[in-house]
Amino acid sequence: MLVASLIVGIAICFGVPIVGLVLLMRKRRGTGKAFAWGAAAFVVSQLLIRIPVLQFVLPNFGWFAVMQLYPWGYGLFLGLTAGLAEETARWIAARYLLKGKDTMEHGLAFGLGHGGIEAMLLVGLNMIAGVVMVLTGQAELLGTTGASVLVSGAERLSAMAFHVGASLLVMYGVRTGRSALYWALAVILHGVLDAAVVILPAVFGVGVLGIELWAAALGGLTLAAGICACRRKGA
Repeated sequence: MLVASLIVGIAICFGVPIVGLVLLMRKRRGTGKAFAWGAAAFVVSQLLIRIPVLQFVLPNFGWFAVMQLYPWGYGLFLGLTAGLAEETARWIAARYLLKGKDTMEHGLAFGLGHGGIEAMLLVGLNMIAGVVMVLTGQAELLGTTGASVLVSGAERLSAMAFHVGASLLVMYGVRTGRSALYWALAVILHGVLDAAVVILPAVFGVGVLGIELWAAALGGLTLAAGICACRRKGA
């Protein structure tokens, strides 16, 4: 069960973005570049800037330690800083790096690159290591179950849906000359999505299933909003 779950998780983390990219590249030129810039946007905004600041800079300030005692404030801080970092990176890419490549297909590719590289680096590689550990008789060292692995895979699907939707919204804003409005909308949605991971369990006692349902609902809503915006008459 555990190996099968890990394989399913790997298929989600690696297969969904790669297969999506292949299909989009067959349909529209330039989607490969959009995918690459989407991946770069996540790596730069999160792995190279935000996460190092959270781990190595802010712990030196007393106010940051105090804020962690208050779930509402800490959750909103983490959520909004994630939104500011990632959505600003999206806007920079859409505004300056993908000129002329602003169709729905390019937005889909950008979002898959952003959410896909996140899934691969943060979850997928660990799942590959998990398969190796199980096959070499070290399954007990994983400390997880097949059900937990499947939940992680489902969470990555929700996250990718969100990233694709947010990318479409930001790209639509740039294309229609309303960058600030759609950038702000993406930041708010991103902030609400991530803040809930801290607030829901700490304040309302919500379990893992409730958090994942919230992520799936908001991810699906954001994706639908992005697609609807790009399909509007005159878009």
